[in-house]
Amino acid sequence: MTPRTTAIVVAFVIVLLGVAGLIYPERVLGLLGFAVQNPAHAAAAMGEVRATYGGLFLVMGLAALLGALDPVARRGPLRLIGLLWLGACAGRLLGVYLDGNPGLPGWGAVGFELLVGAALVVAAGRAPVVLHEAPVAAAAPPA
Repeated sequence: MTPRTTAIVVAFVIVLLGVAGLIYPERVLGLLGFAVQNPAHAAAAMGEVRATYGGLFLVMGLAALLGALDPVARRGPLRLIGLLWLGACAGRLLGVYLDGNPGLPGWGAVGFELLVGAALVVAAGRAPVVLHEAPVAAAAPPA
């Protein structure tokens, strides 16, 4: 798969996660294994899900999609987004070390974050480097 194709696929996945977070915050909470403790704080909890898993992911996915259009010129943003996912994976693995086995859903999240992050970092690194040569001045005609 080309770097552009890889980045486009990953970007669409991130955008879909963001849209799901904005439109279906209750389902995202359930998917993550979270619950609202106090019904009086349900609006705040839904707002947090919409902000973090909705708005943040939507913008991150759109930035990755923009980067996928020209992976050579936007290598930095693609790499940054990939590193953010790898950072989430590292944080989750620290939790495994400190807190114990997260079960199948937790390991699935580790694999997903590792896959998404590595795919973007590799795509950013595999994008061909284009070197621009300085224009050569026209030679003076022979006298």
